[in-house]
Amino acid sequence: MILFIQLISCEEKFTPSQTYFNSDSSPVQESWNSTVVFSDSGNVKAVLTAGHISVYKKKMVTVIDSNAKVEFFKNGVLVSTLTGKSGIVDDKTKDIEIFDSVYVINNEGSELKTQKLKWTNSTQKVSSDVFVKIKTKDESVEGIGFESDQNLKNYRIFDVSGMFDK
Repeated sequence: MILFIQLISCEEKFTPSQTYFNSDSSPVQESWNSTVVFSDSGNVKAVLTAGHISVYKKKMVTVIDSNAKVEFFKNGVLVSTLTGKSGIVDDKTKDIEIFDSVYVINNEGSELKTQKLKWTNSTQKVSSDVFVKIKTKDESVEGIGFESDQNLKNYRIFDVSGMFDK
């Protein structure tokens, strides 16, 4: 009798739970060391590379959980590069959010550092609602909240502080 009870209790430990294999919580596709190209009418807008990407079809998101890098292009020319540790792509809008140790540098050497940054595909703009720091050859500005074109040439910081050279 004791042996029978032990066998039954062991049997439950090895039965996978329904939640684990639920299609909502499991990716429909995974890839490692991948490159994804975002284009419009044959023109490359952005190129995403990542160490690990998981696609969740029902949630319509793609999760980047290992070293995200996005290169932004305008008229075929690289204008800026964005890196971070993780991110999410909205599969409907193709908007990209990057998190943790976010760093952006444009082709003129202007730099942006923050912990969260969103690229909006429809407007080709980047934004953040957390602390940001921008350093250019002429100024070092920081604040809370930010919006810019994707090449960091025209930007606004909403709650600004910093040092400016005249």
